[in-house]
Amino acid sequence: MNLAELGGAFKRARIEANLTQGEVAQRSGVQRARISLFETGALAELGAVKMMSLFNAVGLETFVRPAGHRRTLDDVLSESADDRAPASRQRVRPGTGQRLMKTDAGKAS
Repeated sequence: MNLAELGGAFKRARIEANLTQGEVAQRSGVQRARISLFETGALAELGAVKMMSLFNAVGLETFVRPAGHRRTLDDVLSESADDRAPASRQRVRPGTGQRLMKTDAGKAS
């Protein structure tokens, strides 16, 4: 996995955690502009301490294993747990044809 792929995975985790880049910057101590570059793959280098701080801020952790290592039992169990997990919240905007209805709760009949 290269730095651009790590940045993409980080961005997905940040959005899943419902955090803004600014909130992650405050939690991690990494500048928001640097976070933006990391997420877009435009960052040439990011130190290990900063990357771990960013990952911790959004609930990611890192694993070290030999190159080419196949999936482990932990990987399989994690995938099974993900399949059972409820769908995550997503930001949704009503379509142009949908309107919110106002109720008149205070009016007497």
